[in-house]
Amino acid sequence: MSEEPPIAEPVVATTLIAIPRARTSQLTVPVGDGDNFEKAIFDAIQKKGYLADDKWITTGHWRKRFLPYGETGFTRIVLTQETEEIDLDITD
Repeated sequence: MSEEPPIAEPVVATTLIAIPRARTSQLTVPVGDGDNFEKAIFDAIQKKGYLADDKWITTGHWRKRFLPYGETGFTRIVLTQETEEIDLDITD
């Protein structure tokens, strides 16, 4: 559990999903939908107590990339305070 109180304000989530490349892979991008990876990550950071609820994520960016063969995979997520106006005034 995080020692800080969970974040309970609008945030931007920037996620990097780094996946090890199989020795024989001919793929140019990792298999799997990035948005599905991201949802699992959001659920995990909420369960670990970093985020009060993933409803606070108002903007998200994700990237999935291969690592060179033999490298260990990792996921990096950065949460920053949302700075854009939350309500959009869209008029015709």
